[in-house]
Amino acid sequence: MNFKYWIIYCSFLLSIVTTCVAQNLTGTWEGLMKDEYLKINIIQNKEQLCGYTYDIVLKNKSSQCKAYFKGVYDKETKIWTLTGTRFIENKGNHVLMIVKLWKVPQAGNDVLRSTVLIQDLFSNFFDAPATEFFWLRRISTKTKNPTIGMPVCDEVVKEKPLTPKKSIITTLEKKSIVTIKKDSIKTNPTPIDSKPIKVKIDSVVSSKPIAVYLKDEPLLTKMNQRNQLTLSTLKVNSRYVQIKMYDNGNVDNDSVSIFYNGNLLKKHVRLTAEPVILELDLDENTNSHEITLYAENMGSFPPNTALIVVTCGKKRFELHSSTNFKDNNVLKLEYESPN
Repeated sequence: MNFKYWIIYCSFLLSIVTTCVAQNLTGTWEGLMKDEYLKINIIQNKEQLCGYTYDIVLKNKSSQCKAYFKGVYDKETKIWTLTGTRFIENKGNHVLMIVKLWKVPQAGNDVLRSTVLIQDLFSNFFDAPATEFFWLRRISTKTKNPTIGMPVCDEVVKEKPLTPKKSIITTLEKKSIVTIKKDSIKTNPTPIDSKPIKVKIDSVVSSKPIAVYLKDEPLLTKMNQRNQLTLSTLKVNSRYVQIKMYDNGNVDNDSVSIFYNGNLLKKHVRLTAEPVILELDLDENTNSHEITLYAENMGSFPPNTALIVVTCGKKRFELHSSTNFKDNNVLKLEYESPN
């Protein structure tokens, strides 16, 4: 082979191998994931991605969420893995996702193939994807200003996200709604509409506000006058904690006030079958934290009871609180560095 053509041939092969990494994924991507609209805002730094996702259930637009993610690239499988790290907003029963992205060369630079796994220990144990494959299209090469607290791309990713087996990808690819047949990839790839997906969204989710403590000295005094009974002591390895509180058993108008490290977070909160959600960035100046439940009443069926669900990283705890006019329940969180 002529040396000149040999150089051109080698360069062509190299470009094929490096296409996915060389391409900058920075921008805003959107697609339809079953019955949900998904938007991913990506910032790329070499072989790492960071940003946040936003998804909304099309049949119930009040069910929506926004979450931060960190992403890494697997050179062997040529797949990007975006792992949700924590919620910014969660209006509904949403859970953190693991999103898999990869290039289909015939689709162009502004289209990615994708699938989503749910960050659930049972599902991940069997390495089972939670959705079929779908397309993501880049609608802009820019992203909105990073939300305060968003992960930084050049930070070291502490845990390597789960990577689905190649056989799983091959099997599910055949079931995809939009497929590219092997025989037509080289000569007649499946056409992709160049128009961006249009989805009417009634409201935009705002970023999580900084916690604001309430001032109520008489209530604080009453809380401190009661006995402080430890409900449980949990070991956590993330500064971000989500707490959901429900009325436990019969919904009988139980009402509580909630304190964090002696500061009033919420007062006169009625517990129902729908959760009261607290999203806390734990104080970095201490490793010991206390969530105190103060009973405002006894409801229709004493005592004042609550079901408490604590989510921290991949850990999830369920606790049952019982308070009265003499005792507070105190949930203690002990932070331990993941390192």
